[in-house]
Amino acid sequence: MSARRQRESDEERAERLRTIVREHFANVWRFLRHLGFASHVVDDTVQDLFLLVLRRLDDVLPGSERAFLFAAAIRIATKMVGKGAREMPVGDRVAVPLQPVETAATPETLLADERARQLLMSLLSGLEERQRAVFVMYEIEELTVPEIAEVLDLPVGTVTSRLRAAREDFRARLARHRARTEREVGK
Repeated sequence: MSARRQRESDEERAERLRTIVREHFANVWRFLRHLGFASHVVDDTVQDLFLLVLRRLDDVLPGSERAFLFAAAIRIATKMVGKGAREMPVGDRVAVPLQPVETAATPETLLADERARQLLMSLLSGLEERQRAVFVMYEIEELTVPEIAEVLDLPVGTVTSRLRAAREDFRARLARHRARTEREVGK
């Protein structure tokens, strides 16, 4: 391969990597955060994830970037669980990288949003880990059941079963929270 052709190829690879990071960084960060990792752990994990992508860019098929990233994130998260790094910091502020907000929020809105995030993290923390992963991928990241099955390398029926169980558990936890809140307000 000529030097010029190699340079073009290197430039195309670099642009593809930049595009993957730009399009998927926030989703992967949020996904790992919802799996229960503290923000400092998620930062390190996402950095490791994109270094992996850099090394294995040729293995990331165009159109399958999201599936590749989520599958790799699950593997990295699982390794971190084994190392004892997993946490579910319910009170930890969730500074998820999102799109810029067009309008200024009122303090009341910001407080309500923060309370909702804390409640979500609390409810998610109670889910069994395998169910939480499926629930987050489906309900929050909006992956389809077949996509989740591919990412987790599981049969579609197993994913469906875990999703159903996670939904039931989540609903029950939310109902208990609402009942507890109503009792506290009624006092």
